[in-house]
Parts: sequence; C-alpha cells; structure tokens
Amino acid sequence: MPAPFNYSIIGGRISVRAVAANIVCVSIAPDGHALAESLFVLPQADAREANVDAAGLRTAALRIARVGGGLQFADAGGAVFLTQAASSWSPADEALQVVQHFRADPAHALYGLGQYPGGAWDWRGREVLLAQSNQGVAVPCLVSTAGYGILWDSMALTRFASKGQGFRFETDCADGIRYYVVWGPDFDRIVAGFRQLTGAAPLFPRWAYGFWQSKERYVDRAELLDTACRFRELGFPIDALIQDWKYWGDKPWSCMEWDDKVFPDPEGMIRELHEPHHLRLMTTLWPVVGEGCALFEELKAAGELFEYPHWAQGHIYDAFSERGRAIYWKHVQRGLIDKGVDALWMDGTEPEFVSTHDPMDGVRACYAQRDTALGSWRRVLNGYSMFTARGVYEGQRTLNNGKRVFTLSRSGFAGQQRYAAASWSGDIAATWNVLREQVAAGLNFAAAGMPYWTTDIGGFFTTGLGARFPDGNRDPAYRELYVRWFQYGAFCPLFRSHGTNTAREPWHFGEPGSWAYDALLAAAQLRYRLLPYIYSLAWDVTSQGGTIMRPLAMDFRDDPVTYGIADQFMFGPAIMVCPVLAPMFHEPRREAEIVAADFLRTPAGEPGLIWRGYADEASDDAVFAKPVGELNGSWAGGPPPGLPFAGYRLRWDAELTVRDSGDYEFLLYGNDGRRMWFDDEPVIDAWQAQGMQTTTLRRTLAAGTKIRLRVEHLHRHGAAQMSLSWRRPGHAPKSELVPAERRVYLPAGCDWYDFHSGERHTGGQTLTVPTPISHIPLFVRAGSVLPLGPVVTQSDAQRGAPIELLVYPGADAAFALYEDDGDGYAYERGAYTTRAIRWSDATRTLSIHTPHQGLQGPSATIGVRLAGRLHTETLPLDANGAGAVTLR
Repeated sequence: MPAPFNYSIIGGRISVRAVAANIVCVSIAPDGHALAESLFVLPQADAREANVDAAGLRTAALRIARVGGGLQFADAGGAVFLTQAASSWSPADEALQVVQHFRADPAHALYGLGQYPGGAWDWRGREVLLAQSNQGVAVPCLVSTAGYGILWDSMALTRFASKGQGFRFETDCADGIRYYVVWGPDFDRIVAGFRQLTGAAPLFPRWAYGFWQSKERYVDRAELLDTACRFRELGFPIDALIQDWKYWGDKPWSCMEWDDKVFPDPEGMIRELHEPHHLRLMTTLWPVVGEGCALFEELKAAGELFEYPHWAQGHIYDAFSERGRAIYWKHVQRGLIDKGVDALWMDGTEPEFVSTHDPMDGVRACYAQRDTALGSWRRVLNGYSMFTARGVYEGQRTLNNGKRVFTLSRSGFAGQQRYAAASWSGDIAATWNVLREQVAAGLNFAAAGMPYWTTDIGGFFTTGLGARFPDGNRDPAYRELYVRWFQYGAFCPLFRSHGTNTAREPWHFGEPGSWAYDALLAAAQLRYRLLPYIYSLAWDVTSQGGTIMRPLAMDFRDDPVTYGIADQFMFGPAIMVCPVLAPMFHEPRREAEIVAADFLRTPAGEPGLIWRGYADEASDDAVFAKPVGELNGSWAGGPPPGLPFAGYRLRWDAELTVRDSGDYEFLLYGNDGRRMWFDDEPVIDAWQAQGMQTTTLRRTLAAGTKIRLRVEHLHRHGAAQMSLSWRRPGHAPKSELVPAERRVYLPAGCDWYDFHSGERHTGGQTLTVPTPISHIPLFVRAGSVLPLGPVVTQSDAQRGAPIELLVYPGADAAFALYEDDGDGYAYERGAYTTRAIRWSDATRTLSIHTPHQGLQGPSATIGVRLAGRLHTETLPLDANGAGAVTLR
C-alpha cells in the first residue's frame, strides 16, 4: 500500500491518503493530539493505485498538491475544483474547537447537509447549524455542482457557513480535523462515495414502497381493524397501517407492552391485518422509557438511563452503550416483533430530552446529561439516532424471521442508512409555505447521500405553528392542500400520511366520486402502477449507491438554470415531478385567532382568564390559581408546576364579551378530556381519551353579549395542549388564489414528454402547464423506459403480474428491472432477477437480456408500448430471459 502524503504545518501535521481513485481522506492533527477512529465512517483500506511523492498525491481521478499550509484538489486533467485554505483550532471545554476553511468557485451551487425547515436550498451565502431537532436532521455531507462532495467527519455540533468565494466547517469538540473529498464529477458517483464511506442501504421490503396510513392515533383495536376493513372495501391501494403511541394504554410510556383493555390479543389483531386484509403494521416506540415498567427497571439497574426526567414521566436510555442497546432490543423483540409487528417507527430520536423546535434547546439538554458510553455528549451529539437504529437493526437481523428490517426515525445521520432506517421531516404545520419548504428539505437530504425520506402528508398540525385549518378534513381549502401534498408524497421515496387534529384516511376528504377522494385515489393508483420502476430504483440504491429523489442538478449539472430550482425534481432517471405548491381552487377560510385578553375579564375585572390546576379529576382544591392572558397552552415539556405527570385537571374561567353581531365559530383544540360551558350550559362535552382534536361550536350572537365562559381539560398521559380560538364576523381572509396552472422549466439537453398528454417538448425552455386538481404535472425524459405494473390494492398483488414497458423515444435508453420475493434476505444470497432493458432509438428496437436470474417462481408477462400509442406489443423471452421487439 502507498504511504500517505504527509507534511508539517505550524502547530500540527497534515496527512492525505487515498481510499479510492476518487476519494481521499485528509487528517490534520494538532501537536499533542491524536485523531481517534471515526464513530460513523466505516474503516477504509488505502487505495492501491495512489502515487505519493514530494509534490503530493495522485490517483487515476485526482491530483492533490500542497499549497502553502493547505491543499489543492484537481481532477485528472489538472483542473482545480477545491482548495483547502486556513485550518485553525483553539482549546474548548473538553477538547478543541476546530475550523476548516475552503475556497471554491462561487458560481457553483452547494447542496446537502441534511434536512432543515425554512426552505433553504442552495447553501451558497447561507449558514446552518448542524444539530438534530424535531424538524432538522444533521448530515455532514456537502455536494457541489462543481463535481465534488465533502464528508465532514464529526458527530459534534458543527456550524457551516458560506460567504463569497469560500465556505467553512466549524466544530465545537474535536481532537483535530478529518474530512473526505469525493470526486464525481457526476452526483451519482459522489453519493456512491458517501455510501462507500458510511455504508450501503439494505433493501426494504417491497410493501414499504407502497402507501402507509397513519394518524395520531388509532385509539383501540376496533378502530384499527375497522380502518383496515374500510380501505379494503373501497379498494384504495394501501400496504400498511401505523399505530402511534398509547397502544400501551395506562402502562408506562413506550414500555413495549400492549394494553389488554384497548388492544387485547395483539398477536390475533396483527394476524387479522396480515390475513385477510394483506396489511402490515408499524408501531411507534421512543428512546424514553416510562418509570416502573420492566424495561425501565432493567435499564436502571444496569446504569443505562440518563438522569434528565422526560415529560412522558420516564428517562432516555443510552443508545451509545452496547449493553443499553441489547436490553432495549430484548424488550422490543418480546413486546413488538414477537407479537408480529412488521416495522418500527422510532420517534423522538434526536434524542428529545425536551419538546422544542429550537435546535439549541435540544443541544443544551444533551449537554446537561452525564457522559454517554462513548464519552461526552459534546463529541457524539448528532449520532444518537444512528446508534439506536443500529440496536434494533442488529437485533432483528439475528431473528431470520423472513422479514426485512424497516425502521422510520425522526432523526438521522450519515451512516444510519446502513441500519435500514429512513427519516421523516418531523412535526410540521399544514401550510402551503411548509409544503413548499418540504421539497427543498427532502432534496438536500437526498443530496447528502441519505436515500430514504418522507414527510407527514397534509402536515402534522392543522392548527398552530402557522397552520389555520381548525375544521380539518371538512374544510375544502384543507382538502385542496391535502390533495396536493398527497400527490407530492406519491413521488417521495416513501409514501406516508400522518398527522393530528383531523382524520387522514381518504374517505374523510369526500366520498368516492368527489373531487378530493378521486384525486387521492388517482395518485395512489399511479404510485402502485409505478412500483416496478420504484422497486428497481430501490435495488439501485442498495447495489449501486443510487438516489431516488434527485435535485435537477444531479442529472443536469451542465445546465446552470437548474441550480436554483427547488420546486421540481427527478424521481429516478426518467420522471420529472413538478408539484403544485399553491392554492388554486379553494380559498382558505378566514383565519381563526386565539381569543385575546381584550375580550375576556377575570372575576376581578382584569383582562384575561383565571387558570386553575387540580391534581386529579375529582379534586376541588386548586394546586394553583393565577391570571393568564389567553387560553393557549402546551405542556409537552412537562406538566404545569405542581401537578403530576398524568391525571391532572385544568380549568379556565372568564367573562367573554362579544363586540359585533353575527355568526361566531369557537374552536376548542386539545387532546384527552375537554369541556366548555356558556353561562353554566355545557356546549362541548368530550371528556373521553382521544388524540389532538378540534371541536367547533357555532353561535349567532348579538353585539354586547356577555358570556360566563368555563373550559376544563383532563389530562391522562403524555404531552398536553389546549387552546380556544374563534372566527369573528368580518374577519377577512388574507390570501388570494392563483390561476390553475404553473410554470415548469424543462432542463436543456434532451426532449421531454408530458406524462399525462404525451405531448413532446424541447428542453431548455419554460412552459406554463395546466394543473387540474386531478393530477400532478409530470414530464418524462426522452430516451427513457418506464416499467409499469397493473393497478392493484396492495404491492404483493403485482408479483407475477404483467409488466408494461412504456418507451419514450428520442434517444437511446437503458433500464435495469429488478424482481425478488419482496421480503426476507434471500436477495443477499442471489435470489433475485435483473433484466437489462435497452432501447435503440436508431433501429426502434427494444431488447431484453437477463444478466442474473436467481428468482424462483413465475415471471411477469412483458408488454412494450411507445409513449402516445395505445397498442402494446408482447415481448416473449426465451429460456435465457432474452428477447427483442421492433416498434414502428
């Protein structure tokens, strides 16, 4: 093996070694410090073909030379694409704070670094804090349209900043600097390099690429099974239901046990989901474990719990500890996997010591804990999610139960993909602006090398955090937003509906035949028709380090117009997706607002309400009584002062004065028990256990009316939230509708086909396209072969079904069609079939050969059709899986 390229700088030493022809590792060790092994980059052997001399290091793809105290990176032809500039370090609390500056051409866009709220796309001229939060996922991988990527090797809190001709990484806790430069120049090769460094992504079960329905939450066994029945009765395509929290009933939080009262016989329930409904079940679990359960006691006895109390009346376990992971997994297996649960949804994996959307709140909470099994939180801050995913992955892989591991995690990190874990974008609000931001967030996550991502279709909150749809699925304006989000979700790598406040099952948006229901059905059916294409892309992710959701610059790097486009993307190599991101048909209703103190008076005549807290449901002795300005509270981080974690009651009293005559809508939002009285008359009575809901009360009132208002809340378990808002007469809307069309840029270098009309267009131009509510604008690149399956209601039904190859002429095309058993790990032993499909545009011939045929069972019938034609030709294959057909 060649020796690394080493040289001394003031106060330290630089070492450069090649781990592949296109990947180099740069380490900078300050005097007196030695760099420890990476906590997430896999061990990498030195590349054999590297040459090192006094001038620098050379491979077949790269030239690295010393420039002053830094380095210059060039391609094989000598063209410089990146310069390592000043490196610096200074003492920090426990180690060093390090800063690495780079110089690069400012004309090139910078993507990646994970997923963040706010809509940031190109990181040029921007700063971002790499820290985990409810809506943020830190992934220290950066990609440039100049053709290179950088993996910053640190789990610690890191700040990225770009300005002018340079950018920098700054990390709070390190022994030195280590980063990897990956040369493409194609983005696919860069991402494949990230996967070489951090691990390949195993293949999910085929059903995971279908549709999954979730909400916060199914309250009992009957509701879950009734939902399964309704989906199958309607014939709406679906593969999985998700059971959110509280399946453990009144037992401690996330104890990995089912409550016999609300979910009796979980094994029988799951068998019924499996057969006859052909549905899988995913269940939620948290790293926080409630006090008093067997899992808590075992972790406590082993010293594997952090000391900071959680709002769920429990403590978070140390996932950095091998022993802690083993104990946690033992109870996951016993309580969930052995009962038949098919997949795990790991919530709050930042980890969520406090419920907050401010990343620094979470950082400070982590720093307040004892050290982890791997040392200080300052060193391992961003890696918790990866280690807890590792525990459940390694545990499940020992079972050999015929199921592939599939985990959904609210957080993520580079390397987490090797543990079969996907991420989603957290508890987001249902607004059009947030929907627009999701597109950029998902694309940057993909550009950072993370293959699987999804979003809460429809937004998690329909009220609060800027969301103003208290009527939820009854509101035509929300139905329009939900339809557009659902259409976008059908072209995310994973396709999942979830949220609180309002039911998310499709029939709640209208009966079959209504505009909203039919649009949802069409999007789901298209997703299932595309499953042969999607599943083949998933194999490319696993086998080649591929990417499903792709920024336009990933495929059209030579077209600078694409650099700034974050509202269109490629879905695989063929389909360009152009989601509709603005309302066009239904104007949002006038905004609801929290009832302000100006309209309320306490018994003492002061503005606002009197708020009282009681330790239990029956008590008349208030633990506290104090004035508040409005009824708008959230107790996710713990109960109000002086109250227990569960079982407490809250009460608000005031006199409400109505100033204008007309129709009023009162909206009481919260979870668990809620009651409201007007002048001692009960007007809302919803005292049962329930998830977050909005109850609407309508009254016609005269100006000057005074109402004795009383509201009560009974909190049973977990996080709590309560608010009282209203819509007053004359409170006008603040939005305007736009025409039912959108502008779409067609990247240069190829022609494009409108997927819906078949019309062909030249690339390099901007079109204005219609956007009926019935579909999402889609374009297919000329020189594509798109494999389609039949419309089915669940993914297994496509096994052995006819496949249609839809050919889009205009250039030569190639596609690798992949098939396997759909679950289990036989594919790792060669039990799969790949068919190499090629289209010759000159001869108008489509040919197939089968380079690997290890799948037992029936093969699908294959038909071939040209885009825009109705006639389909049958393509017979011989015993070797080869055949050809000419289309005229």
